Amino acid sequence: MTTMNYYEELSRNRGEAPKPITKQRFWEMLEVLPPAKWERRNDSESFMVIECQTDDLYTFCARIGDNYYEMILPRNTTHGEILNRIAEQLEKETP
Repeated sequence: MTTMNYYEELSRNRGEAPKPITKQRFWEMLEVLPPAKWERRNDSESFMVIECQTDDLYTFCARIGDNYYEMILPRNTTHGEILNRIAEQLEKETP
């Protein structure tokens, strides 16, 4: 799949599934550029990297407890929607 086709598919699907990342990767992404939409609630947080991937798609990182995730999503994605995507992905992976 070409890069353009990948982003076109992401646009159609409103983003990609969250992928687990390390704590180190989370902090690298947080410190590389000033974060946008950084939100913390209870034992979770998420932020958007201000440099876009393409059009309306941005990299988001999230932490829930001691677990860290990265995903490409539309700019207007909320913290709650990010947490829901992670929960849905974890349900799919649980036998």
